Amino acid sequence: MIRYLKHIVRIILMFALIMCWGISLGYANNIESNNKTLNFYFENDKYNLELVNSIKESEKELAVVGWAEESLQSATNPDLGKSASELNVLAIKGSSNLLVKGSNLFADDLEGCLIDNDTSYKLFGSSNCIGREIVYNDRTLVVRGILKGSKSNMIIQIPDDSMKALDGLTIDGTDFTLNKIEDFKMRFGISELAINGNVYYMLAKFISMIFPIIALVLILIKAIRSLFKSRNKPVLVGIYIIMALTFVFIFFKVTNIKISIPLDMIPNKWSDFDFWSKMGKEYKEKIEYVLYMKKYGVDIYNIENLLKSALYSIFTIILFVINLRVIKINDIKQLIINNGVLVVSSFVAVLIIWAKYKFDVNVAMIWLIYPLYLCGDYFIKVHGKYLIYEDEVNTEIKNSDIIEEAVC
Repeated sequence: MIRYLKHIVRIILMFALIMCWGISLGYANNIESNNKTLNFYFENDKYNLELVNSIKESEKELAVVGWAEESLQSATNPDLGKSASELNVLAIKGSSNLLVKGSNLFADDLEGCLIDNDTSYKLFGSSNCIGREIVYNDRTLVVRGILKGSKSNMIIQIPDDSMKALDGLTIDGTDFTLNKIEDFKMRFGISELAINGNVYYMLAKFISMIFPIIALVLILIKAIRSLFKSRNKPVLVGIYIIMALTFVFIFFKVTNIKISIPLDMIPNKWSDFDFWSKMGKEYKEKIEYVLYMKKYGVDIYNIENLLKSALYSIFTIILFVINLRVIKINDIKQLIINNGVLVVSSFVAVLIIWAKYKFDVNVAMIWLIYPLYLCGDYFIKVHGKYLIYEDEVNTEIKNSDIIEEAVC
């Protein structure tokens, strides 16, 4: 009975690890954006629609959205006599697809709006609200779709004659390098820092990668230790070197991590050390700015997903440590059984996760990282039993000398 209970505990621990890590990846993917946007957050009232219009006139191919957020707003459904209060309304000038996911509100659609699910239920009693009318600030608006990826409850277009001050500006920064960003700011009189729109996604993705990074580092440490211990055995040295390189290759292949340095980050002269100090100072300022700036609807949604991704990543690391202490693989049969359990656990976890989160069911990480770790760990243990280290050899020689002296 105790034996079966141990097996059940091991299965639960492996499934919990995969589940927590999958949820961490899911929350990170929730804030992923296909657009490489740049955000400027304005701290004063000197920017309005004139800035957006001047950018559109000068950069006709550039996607740009100016926006302002208003809180504690209310909207009504005149047909049903229902109302929704304490709404966060995001007023924009431009297409909404640069800011949020879901249905798109086009730049010239002054009579349309987007609302979230909660507001839809408050005003219509269901999520079936597309094409129906609501009243906001004496404006009759037609619901164009359901809003996703934001804590804002409603999105509307700013009228062309409005003098409303903007809270921020978002542009498509796909082709923007650091030098081009500075040139853009200078041309249009923008003094605020340009913040990468995917900053929260990059942080969440990095945090969710801590588990596979730890697994890779542990395997490399064991491989390197075994390599030094078997330095008198060229065949095993070659095997361990190939094994270490293979695991590094598989890690980058499976996690799809790409390391690249933008060309404009490389100084023209290697003696230009001021470049690196200025770049470091700039990134430090951006991080501090993101931490302390006023948070808006889109930011709050991303921050919540970032924190949840970090929390489940911590759970994953804790469970990984527990698994290392509980799960001991001593033969090939146990290795096959444990990896089989991990594959089944991954399948069940994916079925549960992918419907709720933005999750790629074919993501290789969740299927391969832990099984690969177990295979590598088992390989090192098995070959370690057949290694004869110098210390062991010296000990055996000393023991044989002692025996010979005793015999004599």
